[in-house]
Amino acid sequence: MNVTSIVVRPLVHAVAAGLVALMAVAGLSVMAAPAHAKGASSRVMSMSSETYEAKVQYFINKRRAEHGLPKLAFESCTDGTAERWAQKLAASNEFYHQSMGNILDRCRAYYAGETLGKGAISPHRLVYLWMHSPAHRHVLLSKYAKRIGVGAYMDGSGSWVTAANFTKF
Repeated sequence: MNVTSIVVRPLVHAVAAGLVALMAVAGLSVMAAPAHAKGASSRVMSMSSETYEAKVQYFINKRRAEHGLPKLAFESCTDGTAERWAQKLAASNEFYHQSMGNILDRCRAYYAGETLGKGAISPHRLVYLWMHSPAHRHVLLSKYAKRIGVGAYMDGSGSWVTAANFTKF
């Protein structure tokens, strides 16, 4: 997994005390299991992108509920940014965050966050790894996030490349 990224756009009116105008969370890299790892079942590897994405969203919302946070709603613009980014990373064999400014502008959002994952792992395991990474956990459990979009594509080596984008309008 890659460094986690969050951006909050300055608000005309303060939404909450302590809300910062611009915040970036960085500094942590976690590697997921390689494609040939034990436990990389053929069922997970043959799953459709749509099914993989839906399961990632389900497990993120399940973890949020366990922490007393509301579920994130699917949103088409947020999903489109995640879809395009995951597809680009999978096709190019690159792995880095897109500009959160692009998500803010494209989706007219005040908050944007992103988590990335790569590996021959199940959606459940991916969310588990994110939850055990302080920077990724911070994004998944953000009280500012209200919407979610998830993109997941297989790369040339048989690993899932996943982008989960979080926004607030």
